Amino acid sequence: MNSASAMTGEYAERVEEMRCAVEKLPANLIELGRSYDYPQLHRACVDGELELVKGLLDVGLSADAYTYTNDEGDWPPLRWLAEAEDMDAKLKIKVAKLLLKKGACIDEGDALEAAEDADDESFAAFLAAAGATSI
Repeated sequence: MNSASAMTGEYAERVEEMRCAVEKLPANLIELGRSYDYPQLHRACVDGELELVKGLLDVGLSADAYTYTNDEGDWPPLRWLAEAEDMDAKLKIKVAKLLLKKGACIDEGDALEAAEDADDESFAAFLAAAGATSI
């Protein structure tokens, strides 16, 4: 994606939405939020930054936010978690529980399918127990 087309439409709106959300964070989280590249919510999720994830959701970001990058990363945070192969399994589930508590749809982005494709049995089992269905 070239830079001229990258910052148009929904993508530009989402970048601005996440930037503004970072600036609305409690003072103790703003610098951490600023340290993340776009998409801050998704990156904080896969880094297991629970406090930052909660803060971003509390200031209004959707737990089902898509990135609008039109590439392989254009998924909601639950899908990013499912694809985070090096992430601690218990921490991954904690982040997923937070996203679900804050309104994430369990089937948005086919996280269960992604977890199964990644052979992440514990995360797939968690998602299935939480009500996810495979396509």
